[in-house]
Amino acid sequence: GYSLFNDWSARDIQRYEYVPLGPFLGKNFRSTVGPWIVTTFALEPFLVAGPTQDPAPLAYLQEEQPGNYDVNLFVTLKTNEGESHQISATNYKYMYWSAHQMIAHHTINGCNMRPGDVLASGTISGPDA
Repeated sequence: GYSLFNDWSARDIQRYEYVPLGPFLGKNFRSTVGPWIVTTFALEPFLVAGPTQDPAPLAYLQEEQPGNYDVNLFVTLKTNEGESHQISATNYKYMYWSAHQMIAHHTINGCNMRPGDVLASGTISGPDA
């Protein structure tokens, strides 16, 4: 199933350490998992193809069927004064790698997945990023 996940990245630290380490300390502050899990069955009506992948992925990562979902996502910040401001918006259909591809890649070297394991997709930039 799917849930919302926020890794509370510290972008300033992430930019500093990205070369040569990649995201490291900028990702270890906190994580929040949403309170609901939505089943893949419930999301079937929203299945869509993801963006064109160029260069083409390796054979074990190529998909013959749609693997992304047309689901709008947004973040709203509510101030102490009660005012709400949308600070981010995107759509899951813009994910470059589908969940199926991420799981295939994660397990290709023998790393097992077990019920209850959590994988986070990463930031969904979208076409305007």
